[in-house]
Amino acid sequence: MFRNLVGALALLAAAGCGGVPLDEQPPVRYDIDGQWVLNAELSDPPPNTRQIMARADRDFAEGRIGLPSGGALAFVTQDFPVLEAKSMVIEQDNDSMGIRYDTGVYRDVSWGDRKRGLWEVSAGWLEGDLVILSRATDATGRETFRLSENGQTLVVLVEANSDGEKLVAERIFERVPAR
Repeated sequence: MFRNLVGALALLAAAGCGGVPLDEQPPVRYDIDGQWVLNAELSDPPPNTRQIMARADRDFAEGRIGLPSGGALAFVTQDFPVLEAKSMVIEQDNDSMGIRYDTGVYRDVSWGDRKRGLWEVSAGWLEGDLVILSRATDATGRETFRLSENGQTLVVLVEANSDGEKLVAERIFERVPAR
C-alpha cells in the first residue's frame, strides 16, 4: 500500500539537502506540541524490512542489481522511527522539537542544517509544512509533517531512497486531547 509518488521522489532527488530553501521560523499557527496517536486505518503499514531485504537478495541473484546490497533500504528505514511508531509525544519550541516515540526512540530536530550520525539534515518549513531533508553518502530521505487546518491531524509523509530502492509511506496521527 506504499504510495509510489514519482513526482515527490523527483523533487526529493532534485532537492538534496541544500537545494530547497527551508524557512527556519515556524509559522504562527504551526503547533505540533503534544501527544499523537497513529490512525492505523488511514496510514500505510510500516515497511517490512525482511521483505525489502529478500527482494534485494532476489534481485542480486537474478542479476538485476550489481552489488549484494542486502537491502540497504531496510537499514535506512531504521533512521525514520515514525515508520514504526503507534504514538509519539512532541515537544516543540522556536528552535527545535523533540519527539519521543512509543518504540523507545527519542529524536531531537533543530531547525536549520545539522549533522546526525551519517546524515546531513536540514529542517524547516516549506509552503506551511515542516520538512526534514536527510542525505547520506548513498541514501536520501524526506519527512514532511503536514498539520491539518484544525490542528488535530498530523500527516507524516516519509520518502527514502537507497541503492535504487525507493520507499514512500504516509503515517496519519490524531492529536490526543490535553487533560
